[in-house]
Amino acid sequence: MPVSMNDIFKEAIVLIEEQLYSVMTRPDILILNLVSLGILIVVVKHFFWAKVTNYLEARSEALSKTMTDAEAELARAKEMQEQSHSEYQQMKKETEELKNRLTHEAYLKYEELIAEAKIEAKRRLDQAKKDIDAEISQANRDILASIREVAFIAAEKIVKREIDQTLHDDIIDDI
Repeated sequence: MPVSMNDIFKEAIVLIEEQLYSVMTRPDILILNLVSLGILIVVVKHFFWAKVTNYLEARSEALSKTMTDAEAELARAKEMQEQSHSEYQQMKKETEELKNRLTHEAYLKYEELIAEAKIEAKRRLDQAKKDIDAEISQANRDILASIREVAFIAAEKIVKREIDQTLHDDIIDDI
């Protein structure tokens, strides 16, 4: 017949209870356990206690040193973090100042270029006016020269015609 898990647990519980209560029912086991414990304590104290104690002290010192080192590193890391933060703030401030200065310089250069461009435009306008005035004067001189030339040609043609004495006398009187 198959054994169920409940049956196995019940048997384990019964065996554990018997062993626990055996100390009360069988004092020889208790005495044997106490003697064994005493011998174990003496053997451990005589052969292993110094080694275990030294190991535990060395381990404790190593842990203390590690904790001290870790605290020192943490303090150094915090100091470096604060220093980095202050350097970052300083660089941020310097960058802002540089940006403002460059912006101001660029604005001044812009204003200077605009002023130069206005001066150059005025100079070119003045030069264009002078050139136009010179061309007008030249055109007037050319027109006057053309009128003189036409008048001279007309006078020549008039002179070439025969002028009678009375017409000649009238012209002289008019002049």
